[in-house]
Amino acid sequence: MTGVHAEAGGVLLISVDGPAGRSLLSALEAATIRVEWARSLDELHTRAARANASTPALVFLDLELPDAATEQLVPLVRTYFPHAATIALAAELSGESAARLLSQGVPSLTKPVSPLALTGLALRLSLGVGAAWPPRALGAARPPGERLESLVESYATDRLLSKQQRMILRFYLDGRNDKAIAGLCGCSEATVYEHWRRMAKKVGGAHKGDAIADFHRYLASV
Repeated sequence: MTGVHAEAGGVLLISVDGPAGRSLLSALEAATIRVEWARSLDELHTRAARANASTPALVFLDLELPDAATEQLVPLVRTYFPHAATIALAAELSGESAARLLSQGVPSLTKPVSPLALTGLALRLSLGVGAAWPPRALGAARPPGERLESLVESYATDRLLSKQQRMILRFYLDGRNDKAIAGLCGCSEATVYEHWRRMAKKVGGAHKGDAIADFHRYLASV
C-alpha cells in the first residue's frame, strides 16, 4: 500500500483480500496511482475515520464484501466519500439493481473485469486531477497513461510476442473476451486460443491463464 497524503486523490479499493484484489492493486501501483485497500467493513470504517487521510478521487467497490449488505454498503461509501467517483463491481447484478445503483450515482461493472481495464479506467478518470496522481519515483516525468503503455510494450518485447499476440493482449487489457477479440482480429476463437497457448508456452505455461498470470507477475515486479 502506498503512502497517504492530505490532499484529495488516488484510488480506494474496497474488496475482500484475494487474488483479484491483489492483481488490481498491483496493476494500479504499476501505473503509479496512489491506492489504498480496505478489505473489510471494519477497515472501511477505520479508513473513513482517519482525520489525516486523503479523500479518494475514485472508489472501486466490490459489492460482495462478506460482512456488509449492498443496501448498507453503497449508502455508507457515498456518505463517507461524497465527492469520489464510485464504481461498483458485482458478479451478478440484475437490471433493476444496476438501475438502483445508477440512481445513487454509482455505475456498475460485472465481474470478472481485467485489472488492466480497471487501471485504464482509473487513468482516464484521473485526467484533470493533477497532483492527486503523483508518480512514485522521484524525477519521473511521464504521465501515468504513458507509463502504463510503456509497461505493456516492455512486457511484449521482453516476451518476444508477435504483432498478433500483442494485439490480443491489448484487447484483453481493454476488457474484451476471446469471442470479441476474434471478431476484432478477423479470425476464429480457436485461433485466438492458439495465440494464448503460444504466449503461455513462451513463459513455461500451457494455457491462457498462464500467460495472463505471467503478465500480472511482470507488472508486480517492475
